[in-house]
Amino acid sequence: MKKIIILLFICLGFAKAKAQTFHSYADTANYLIHEIENKKSLYVGQPLSVLLSSLKIQPVYVLTGASQQKTDFGKVILLYLNHEREFQKTHTIIVVFDTVPDYAQLLPVFFPAAGGRGSLQDIVAVYQTLTVKDVQVKDYTNDEPVNPDVHY
Repeated sequence: MKKIIILLFICLGFAKAKAQTFHSYADTANYLIHEIENKKSLYVGQPLSVLLSSLKIQPVYVLTGASQQKTDFGKVILLYLNHEREFQKTHTIIVVFDTVPDYAQLLPVFFPAAGGRGSLQDIVAVYQTLTVKDVQVKDYTNDEPVNPDVHY
């Protein structure tokens, strides 16, 4: 009987050790600010896979934030952590790379068909081994309404 009770307590202990749950917009914003942007030194100079494996929230889609210039295409990606259409409700990690595959290789990954968007898995597969130059999160100070719980 003692063994069963001990086993039960051990199982309960592991159940509480699961990933952090974010209950509000502010919880997620603070996590991104304090655990990603403020600790960017853990990710800069490392492959993207290091950042992705450390996230407590997985991206739902990826876009390129680079200019329309072919030489800069894909050097900036935006990892969206939710599907909100309104920018002030999104959670985004901005990742900058020094070097990326050329435009001809990246374009079909981001836009496999006319009007289509590339899959998260296909885009991550291309980027996971590339070295991160910089990591930022969305600037939450301009969100409307301003959320007093979000602190830089």
